[in-house]
Amino acid sequence: MDGAVTTTGLTKRYGQVVAVDDLALRVRPGEIYALLGLNGAGKTTTIRMLLGMVKPTAGAVTVLGRPVATTGHDLWAEVGHLVETPSAYPDLTVRDNLRLVARLRRLPATGPVDDVIDRLGLAPYADRRAGKLSLGNAQRLGLAKALLHRPRLLILDEPANGLDPAGVVEIRGLLRELAATGTTIVLSSHLLAEVSRLADRIPQSALQCHGRESSLRHSSGWSER
Repeated sequence: MDGAVTTTGLTKRYGQVVAVDDLALRVRPGEIYALLGLNGAGKTTTIRMLLGMVKPTAGAVTVLGRPVATTGHDLWAEVGHLVETPSAYPDLTVRDNLRLVARLRRLPATGPVDDVIDRLGLAPYADRRAGKLSLGNAQRLGLAKALLHRPRLLILDEPANGLDPAGVVEIRGLLRELAATGTTIVLSSHLLAEVSRLADRIPQSALQCHGRESSLRHSSGWSER
C-alpha cells in the first residue's frame, strides 16, 4: 500500500544553516504520525515542505500518491492544514470566517460550517469577532478551517498550542475519532507526553528523539498515569 505521505532525502538549507537534513518519512493511511522535537528542530520547515509552501533544497515529497512539486490545486481539496499561528479575518465573526472558507472551497454555507463549530466547541463564540478570541479559541478556529472540507489528510503544526488542559483532551479525542474513520494525521509537537498519548508512531528521524514510543518513555522518564 502506498504511503499517504512519503519523503526521500528531504533537505532544506538556508545558507550555511541546515534546517532539515536527509529526512525520510513514510506515513501509512489512517494513522496518526508525530514529528517530535524541540523548538528549532525543523518541524515547521518540514511541514511547510510537505504542503508545498517551501521548496526543498534536495529530496522529494509525495502526498496521497502525487508529487507535491508538480501537483495542482486538486490535491489540496483532500488536505487540511494548520501551520504555526492560525490566520483569520479579525473583523469577521467565527461563523463568517468559516463561511468564507466554505465559499472558497465551494462548499455549502451552512451544514459543514455548523458541523465544525459544534465539533470544535465554538458554538458559544460563533458570533464573536475572530480578533477578540483567546489564543485557545483562535487555535480551535484554525482547526475548524482545516476540517471544514473533511480532508483525507490533516497536517497540523503544534495543534495543542494555546489550549487549556480540557481543550487538549477534547482535541486529542477528536483526532482519534478522525483517525478511526480513516483520516491520516501528521502532527508536530515538542510535548513528549501528549504525543505519546496520541500518536500511533513517533518515527526515528533527524527531527526528534530517537526511538519509538516505549523507548522514548523509558529514556525520558515519562510514564502513563
